[in-house]
Amino acid sequence: MHTTITTVAEALASLGRQEVSAVELVQSCITAIRGSEKIVRAWVSLDEASALEQAARVDRGEQTGRLAGIPFAVKDIIDVAGLPTTASSRALKDNIPSKDAPVTAILRAEGAIILGKTNTHEFAYGYVSPPTTNPWDPARIPGGSSGGSAAAVAAGHCLGALGSDTGGSIRVPAALCGVSGLKPASIPFSMEGVVPLSPRMDVVGPLARTALDLEIIWTALGGLPAEDVPITLGIPSDETFGGCESQVLDRFHEAVQVLSSMAQETRAVEIPAFEDYNLPRASLIMPDALEVHRKAGWWPSRADDYTDEVRDFMLFAENLPSEMIEAGQAEAARLVGLLRAAFSDVTVIATPTVPCVAPTHEESEAQEDGGPRRGVAMKLMRLPGPANMAGLAAISLPCGLGAHGMPVGLQLMAIDEGPLLHLGKRFQQETEWHRLRPQLAPRNHP
Repeated sequence: MHTTITTVAEALASLGRQEVSAVELVQSCITAIRGSEKIVRAWVSLDEASALEQAARVDRGEQTGRLAGIPFAVKDIIDVAGLPTTASSRALKDNIPSKDAPVTAILRAEGAIILGKTNTHEFAYGYVSPPTTNPWDPARIPGGSSGGSAAAVAAGHCLGALGSDTGGSIRVPAALCGVSGLKPASIPFSMEGVVPLSPRMDVVGPLARTALDLEIIWTALGGLPAEDVPITLGIPSDETFGGCESQVLDRFHEAVQVLSSMAQETRAVEIPAFEDYNLPRASLIMPDALEVHRKAGWWPSRADDYTDEVRDFMLFAENLPSEMIEAGQAEAARLVGLLRAAFSDVTVIATPTVPCVAPTHEESEAQEDGGPRRGVAMKLMRLPGPANMAGLAAISLPCGLGAHGMPVGLQLMAIDEGPLLHLGKRFQQETEWHRLRPQLAPRNHP
């Protein structure tokens, strides 16, 4: 095989020209997994035999579709028939679904080849995703909660992946691992078969190397394609972001220069400080998660099987005064109103995805004073979290390297996905950051 394939778009084109077979694509992913999975630890279950069988059906023309032959990973909160859905928790270790979640069924119907399930932060309730490592530097975290999905794409283990996003869980690991990720505003499929965290904010979306790949996957899942509309680009002040690493801000401002050349107009936009959303967001997620776990019968009957972190979240939520929750939710509604109102003047708002490069595993272990959360979580969720509260679409794109040569992410937010996918594709036509690959990724992925 003479073709180097790193994206969904390239793979579909090569498959169409019969330059590569689906079996060869899957086998190359299996080889990549065997080459670095002991370090990356992105996967919780693999089904190599089934994947090769699926690929052979594609090659024989027995399976067609918009994603036919594309090797995929599925986050371990989304049901895949016959594979465990554990949400990376001992509490669900025996949960083996007999049928696919609707979103998984769509992937299969479109010919995608499911390699297995990728690691998540337990119950998708965090930003570290232990024990997965970052393919750019195994001493650092991949982010979360879709950390396994982002790491698998970055490491060349697959060409596309499904993640979920409740407060940044697709965009955070996309940014930290140097790939692209889409948090949709709404989803055209049922969330049945997906372990919930906060049903009012949970969405499922794709991760891949490029915005074009995201569009291909998203439209195959039933979403609307990229939309070429006049763009008024809104740029908040640096002070709005809170503390960002200097190189993150430098890369962001460089990205804004590129984006401005594509927009009809670029203007300053006034929105609440992102830090103001932290406590109101907790007043939404924490009671929601507690209610989900109670209704499912996991809490408190399986409390001993939870990690200390998530067990502490549940205990903390049980003791939140109702008046504090009500006040936080009222403040959340006020902030959401102000953020959505900003889109009456602009089409897209640009920010860094996260204010830092990937923290080390050691840095991620520190606990927040007076609360159950790892301190790093508040930092990582600060900039992406408001989009979930406001029901916005958001995308994270690689926009350079920061401290220690680690990836930096650019976040774009809009009312819906179309303008983001179009602007994301144009941005990547003018930049090369999405082409960079970590050392652990295979150099000759066919």
